[in-house]
Amino acid sequence: MAPTKTSFLLSHQVAKIFGVSTQTLYNWLRQGKIAEPKRHPVTKYRLWTAQDVERIRQFVAEEKLG
Repeated sequence: MAPTKTSFLLSHQVAKIFGVSTQTLYNWLRQGKIAEPKRHPVTKYRLWTAQDVERIRQFVAEEKLG
């Protein structure tokens, strides 16, 4: 069986999912509100996983309640 390839999202894609700008996403990172994802070893782009997106979803839900 061939190994499964993990798919990643880029920052602009994650921002679009949550209806925020990439700057808002970067602000959340800088403020420590969400965890920094892994980065591509060559390009240094942030590589967001489904788990990262779920953690952001939880953060956004808590922010709306708070």
